Amino acid sequence: MKQTGLNRGKRQRIVTALDVGTSKICCLIAKTWSAPDWLEVAGEGVQFEVLGFGHHRAEGLKGGMVTHLDRAEHCIRSAVDTAERMAGTIVEDAHVAVTCGRLKSESFSASVALPSGAVREDDTLRIIAGARQYAARDKRMVLHALPTGYRLDDHNGIRDPLGMCGERLGIDIHAVTADEVAIRNLSLCVERCHLGVSGLVAAPYASALAVITPDEAKLGVACIDFGAGTTTLSVFSDGHFIHTDAIALGGAGITTDIARSLGAPLEHAERLKTLHGSAFATLSDEREIITFPSVGESQRGVMNQISKAQLAVLIRPRVEEILDLMRRRLASCAHASEAAQTLVLTGGGSQLTGLADLASNMFGRPVRLGRPRTLNGLPEGGTGPDFSSAVGVLKQWARGDDKLSGLAEQRFLRTGTGYLARVSEWIRDNF
Repeated sequence: MKQTGLNRGKRQRIVTALDVGTSKICCLIAKTWSAPDWLEVAGEGVQFEVLGFGHHRAEGLKGGMVTHLDRAEHCIRSAVDTAERMAGTIVEDAHVAVTCGRLKSESFSASVALPSGAVREDDTLRIIAGARQYAARDKRMVLHALPTGYRLDDHNGIRDPLGMCGERLGIDIHAVTADEVAIRNLSLCVERCHLGVSGLVAAPYASALAVITPDEAKLGVACIDFGAGTTTLSVFSDGHFIHTDAIALGGAGITTDIARSLGAPLEHAERLKTLHGSAFATLSDEREIITFPSVGESQRGVMNQISKAQLAVLIRPRVEEILDLMRRRLASCAHASEAAQTLVLTGGGSQLTGLADLASNMFGRPVRLGRPRTLNGLPEGGTGPDFSSAVGVLKQWARGDDKLSGLAEQRFLRTGTGYLARVSEWIRDNF
C-alpha cells in the first residue's frame, strides 16, 4: 500500500515526540514542511525543523515501565516544559516511544476475496484492521500492524496492489504488541501532564528509522539499541520492519556491576564506565590508573585506585551477556536472522569503546555505530545515539503508519446488529 507520509507533509504542522526511557525523558517539538521533489523521490517526503528540545533524568521508571506515577510525571513535565519554552509554544499531544510491556513480534498472513475484481483501498484496510484485532488477544495492545508483502491470486512479490486486477488479495503482516497494563499506565502518566497520546511507537522501530540507511533497510539489517534499562532489537528486510525483541538488561546493569565490585557510589561508577570503560583491555590500559571514592567516603576525600585494564575486566562479562542474549533472540527467529546481513548499534550504551568489534565477533556480521540523522534546529546535545528513539518517532510519523492503522480500525469496526460477531468469525477464518 502507498505510504501516506508524503500527503501528510503537504500542510505544515507541529509534531511532538516523547521518548520515555529508564535513564532519561526526551521531548522534541518539530515543525514539518514538504520536501523538495528530489527528496520525495528518495523517500523523504516530509522534512522537520526542531523548534524545542528538552530532556530530564528519569525517575519512577524501570525498563521504560512506570514504577512511581508521581515521580515519572514530574520528569515528563520537566522535559516537556523545557522543550515548550525553547519552542515558544504549548503542545497538546505527543507521539510516545514505548519500550515497556514485553514487546513481542508476530507475523502472519491473511487474504480476502475481491468481489469487484480489483483491489480497493478498503480491501487492504479490512485485512490490516483484522490483523490488529487478531494480534490484540491475551490482553496485548497493538502498537503496529504493518504490511510486509502482497499477493494477488498466485502471484507473489507485489509491491503495491491498489487498483490491480485479481480474485483474491493476500497480505503478509508484521504486528508488534505490548502488555496492555504497562501501556495504559504509561499513557496515564503522560495524560496526567495534560498531554494527549496521539500515537504509540515501539522504541526499537523508532531507533532503527533514525539510524539505518534506505539501502541497509533494503538489503537487510538488524539494529540494536543499548539503553539504560533495556536493550532492543529491530530487523528490516526489503525495506520493511519484520521483527523486534527486547530484554530487560542495559547499561545500568554495567554501572551496577562496577559499583558493587568496587564499592563505589553509583554516580562515580557511571562516570568510570562512561569516561574510561571499554569492552577490551590493551597493554597501555595496564599503566593507566583511575581514582574513585568508596561508598560513604566521598566526603572525606578517601580515594581508591583501579587500572583501565581492571575496569574492562569488570565490564566485559555483562556486555557479553547482553550481546549473547540478543544473538540468541535473533537466531530464534529464522527469517529475521537470515535477513540481517549487517548490524547497527545505537543508544547511549553503544558508545562503549570496543563494543562494535566485540559485537562483530559474536554475531559474525559487519557492525557499525549509528547516530540519528541530522534534523534542522536540533541542538548539538541532541544528536548523539542516546537520542535515536526520539528522532525516530518523528521519522515514523512521516511514514504515516499510525494514520494507516487508524483508518483501518475506523472502517472495520463499524457498528451494526451482529457485525462484531461477523468480524470475529471472519478473523477466525482468515488468520
